Amino acid sequence: MCGQRQQSYQVCCYLSNKLKIEVIQNSKTVFNQNAANLHSRFKFKEGKRGNCAMNFDYKNRISTRIKDQPIGRLLDSLRMESAFFTQSRLSMPWALSMPAMHNCMMFHIVAEGSALFQVGNTEIQLNSGDFILFPKGEGHELSDGICQSFTPLDELPINAVTERYETLSFGGGGAQTTMVCGVLLFQHPLAIKLLGILPTFIVIQQDSETPSDIVDNISRLLEAETSTIGMGAEAVIARLADILVITAMRQHLQDLSEDKIGWLGALEDDRIGHALKLIHDSPDHHWSLEELAHDVGMSRTSFAQQFKRLVGNTPMEYLTEWRMSLAYSKLQLSKDSMLVIALDIGYQSEAAFSRAFKKVIGKSPNEVRKAYQTSTV
Repeated sequence: MCGQRQQSYQVCCYLSNKLKIEVIQNSKTVFNQNAANLHSRFKFKEGKRGNCAMNFDYKNRISTRIKDQPIGRLLDSLRMESAFFTQSRLSMPWALSMPAMHNCMMFHIVAEGSALFQVGNTEIQLNSGDFILFPKGEGHELSDGICQSFTPLDELPINAVTERYETLSFGGGGAQTTMVCGVLLFQHPLAIKLLGILPTFIVIQQDSETPSDIVDNISRLLEAETSTIGMGAEAVIARLADILVITAMRQHLQDLSEDKIGWLGALEDDRIGHALKLIHDSPDHHWSLEELAHDVGMSRTSFAQQFKRLVGNTPMEYLTEWRMSLAYSKLQLSKDSMLVIALDIGYQSEAAFSRAFKKVIGKSPNEVRKAYQTSTV
């Protein structure tokens, strides 16, 4: 019996020592792996007395792209082409009428007091700290809630401080409401396409169930900048307004259900999203259904069916629509000739481009350019 106990003891010691060795070996392996990872991120050089000094490889760090979701990248691509802002001080009784503005987004922040907005048959009451965005530039009315005599925008006593900033003092001298109002022009084709799934207006209120701290903080900064125009204030106001509008749209999109998010959902699909990126990045390429399907690793039939289901158009229909959207913006924002625009989006002749453009847009390229030039005179 004593011999068996002695043998068991020796086995336990053997196993214990072996386990220690394995733990140490595993620890060395993990350490070596971690060290290799560190060496790949940092550069080491030999210092005095054999010590290692570490150099931070800033070039490698700044060249690393920030990872984001496809919808995040879409919102990041939205940049305003132009903007102007108004610091409004309104005293009861007051009522204003805002006209519709094509390809523009309008917003109002109530800094003090309250305002009643009317869009069609819908009324929205906003109080201090509330924000409303009109993504499609919808015409609307705003008032103190009592006055019914609406003054059109072009008849208001607006004081132009700079080319993009103005002030407005208007009303009968009673209780005061202070607002920051802005108009942003977006001409990027993706921005215009995004408008298709956005509502007439987006409201963010402080007393809502899900108030937005980000929107509130940006609004406060915007109010502070517009109240005292200092050096570089225009640039700061423009950046803040840009962030404010994109943040409001992001919050709205996050709250949408999958059946209402439309073609944006296709951006989240690995293969169809990749196909959309190929089209967006190279509209001048002579894409075929077969080539797109091959590049995203799908069969021709499966790709066509999934693309149609997620996007709502066939791949070739979407390609044509995207090209025409780019052309539409170029006709308004550039002085390029019709032939140059045609070549830029993959057409070999002005005639072929003009036919395709009129079929999709309903107007000829010349009609679109002349209409825009007339509206900006």
